[in-house]
Amino acid sequence: MAADNDPDALELVVTDLRLEGHDIVGRCLDGATAIDLCLAERPDVAVLDHRMPPGPHGLEVAERLARDAPEIRVIVFTNYQDPDLIVAVLRSGAIYVPKGSLRALRRAVVGEGPASV
Repeated sequence: MAADNDPDALELVVTDLRLEGHDIVGRCLDGATAIDLCLAERPDVAVLDHRMPPGPHGLEVAERLARDAPEIRVIVFTNYQDPDLIVAVLRSGAIYVPKGSLRALRRAVVGEGPASV
């Protein structure tokens, strides 16, 4: 599952992960839908942007999924590189990956062998 409020950025992530052989079970443009999709589809991995107005941002989605669907590996893939955000993402149990490195995203996605995203 992939979520990003920027449709072009979302398409890039989805296309790249599909080309790497991953099944994408859902995509969306906001945090509320990301939560709903994750709880309904139970993907192995959720790739989230951090800032997704108007609803919950990526950190909030990560925290919610850690509570309600801890089996989902959450990756916050964002341009925001604030040290406090990075610490909060890691404390939530999610993985932080800065945007700009699809290679780092790919490594994070396959870190424990997920079958779908």
